[in-house]
Amino acid sequence: MLSVAGHWSGSFRSNNTSLTPFTVTTVINQDTSGNLTAAMAFFDSPCISAANLRGTITGLSVALAGSDNAGDNITLKGTTNTAGTRMSLVYRLNASASGRCETDDGTGTLSK
Repeated sequence: MLSVAGHWSGSFRSNNTSLTPFTVTTVINQDTSGNLTAAMAFFDSPCISAANLRGTITGLSVALAGSDNAGDNITLKGTTNTAGTRMSLVYRLNASASGRCETDDGTGTLSK
């Protein structure tokens, strides 16, 4: 099974052109069944600043979902390269709990 455990960073861009791109850093942990946990930090995002995520990796497909302390929810889905060193992801955010952003979605890449 491909391992995506480790330190990742990258940038994300909202489909809402009024929002500026933001930086993401995370540490992903992976068990032998492909279950993932991640503590993710979002820099310069007006909608979310940090979240604890859970997910899976199946083949090259990655899915993560979680929320921050204010109850803002985020999901990330996408693929990793065969080396497990680069992910291309689509994100969807429902941040209505904090009132910072009602919803947001976009794309991003993370690299080890």
